[in-house]
Amino acid sequence: MSYIVTPFEVSSKALPAPAHCRFVHLFPAIATRHSDTIDCWFRVNGQRVTVSIHCAALTDLRQQGVLLKDQQLAQIAALHLRHTLERGYDPTQAELFIDEPLLKKLGAELGYL
Repeated sequence: MSYIVTPFEVSSKALPAPAHCRFVHLFPAIATRHSDTIDCWFRVNGQRVTVSIHCAALTDLRQQGVLLKDQQLAQIAALHLRHTLERGYDPTQAELFIDEPLLKKLGAELGYL
């Protein structure tokens, strides 16, 4: 599935060199981690980073008539990862979460909402 998001590089204040980011996989974490999220896995300089999108946020959007496809979710997760790195946070230290307000903001930035 790495074709969904083009690999990208971003400068980070928290890392000594630019971060090389590659999308790996998107899957529902409900069964695998018993988490109410859709997980997007990335490799940042070879280390796995998880960006989790809360299912409740997706449900709220669906009730408003907005359906986001896997491709769009992966691109939203990639944008959140990029912004997080640019702000100087090292995402390899913890999982990143996207709640409803952030999902709407990122989706609008990409033109999906």
